[in-house]
Amino acid sequence: MKKALSIVLALVMCLSPIPMTALAYGNERIALEKDNFDPNERMIMTFKGITQQMVDDWACVYIAKKGQLDSLLSGCGELRQVGENVVEWFDAPVEPGEYAVVLLSKWWQNGTFEELFVASLPFTVGKIAQVGSISLDKTAYTAMDPIIVSYSGITEQMFNAKAFVRIHGKGSNQTSYGAMPINQGSGTITISAPNQNGEFEMRLYSVDDGNWNATAEYIVMSVPFTVSGATGSGWAQTELEKANEMGLIPDKLKGQDLTKPITRAEFAAVAVLVYENLSGEKTTPSPDTTFTDTKDIDVLKAHNTGLMVGVSATEFQPNTLLNREQAATALTRVLKRAYIPSWSFATDGNFTLNFTKPTPFADDANISSWAKESVYFMVDNSIILGVGENKFAPRAITTAEQAAGYASATREQALIIGLRLVENLKDKPLNYN
Repeated sequence: MKKALSIVLALVMCLSPIPMTALAYGNERIALEKDNFDPNERMIMTFKGITQQMVDDWACVYIAKKGQLDSLLSGCGELRQVGENVVEWFDAPVEPGEYAVVLLSKWWQNGTFEELFVASLPFTVGKIAQVGSISLDKTAYTAMDPIIVSYSGITEQMFNAKAFVRIHGKGSNQTSYGAMPINQGSGTITISAPNQNGEFEMRLYSVDDGNWNATAEYIVMSVPFTVSGATGSGWAQTELEKANEMGLIPDKLKGQDLTKPITRAEFAAVAVLVYENLSGEKTTPSPDTTFTDTKDIDVLKAHNTGLMVGVSATEFQPNTLLNREQAATALTRVLKRAYIPSWSFATDGNFTLNFTKPTPFADDANISSWAKESVYFMVDNSIILGVGENKFAPRAITTAEQAAGYASATREQALIIGLRLVENLKDKPLNYN
């Protein structure tokens, strides 16, 4: 009899359409595709027997430490379907260890843990093998230059754990710069060098524990390099780094002293990049015979796109410096050109921007009438600020101020205004009449 039963069970197993190794790990209420995950690996969870009452009560699930089931390590995801729910809400925790998926009958705030607990299913998170390597194309870079990082030997486990590379100040865990994810196997990625002089290192991390962060135990290796030629004021460094990462710094300004006043030709290059980012369109230049005093490609692009005009029909004055009110107005026009279909320099007077005008600056009388709307629009949208003592410093008024370069817009100011314009207003409806 026992022999016959064994034969029957063997036949049943042979005829089963699903191999035993492929069966989900779980119990009558919760199932996972396996019982061990890599750090950060996406988890597919199945919840069964969910009643209408549980749906109405917003039944929820979360991840907890094994033995600490009433302490959430993740958000509480709602189950919204009667019967079976298959969800992919959670990544496995970063730290190796023992965990559990917990199912509650309703939101926790509507009862005690003991009253709401329905079921749990334990699982483990394994360690990541610290393998793979990186190399750099050079050992020394100019500030904001591209760094080409080659990587190899990245395992599937590391890829699932969101392995990445990041720049750190040499020997520092606090100062960090651009980070980039890497794929399984081998390949190359490009990261911009910091806009700061000094010694740095490119680190390979096997795990991302959130927002491109990781502890020292996940460092696979690091490669040192140096940066020189950094420019810009201390207050501007973070935003200049971001502008560079977003492709908003023209090549002609990279490696230059960004604290110096910006020329019309340089500003045209900034305007072109801001417009291309806002509109998603590539600009094309006017003929190089348009102006008699410049053939600068960025000037011709800005002119052809309607972002800037010459001081006359034949002259652009590329080396003339801009003041602060001119910079604010010029970039406001870039925004109008990107988001108002019928806007042009000729029709600018037909459009009025709607916004809440801030308290006037103490030197409001010095702001030109044609610039006031743009200046206060920029201030209201946190794109441009005053210079202290409730002053805006729109332009030089006296001969002494003109000689001292008072109120000149600097290169870094123009770049940061462009960055904030993109960050604060991109893809947002422009309110105008």
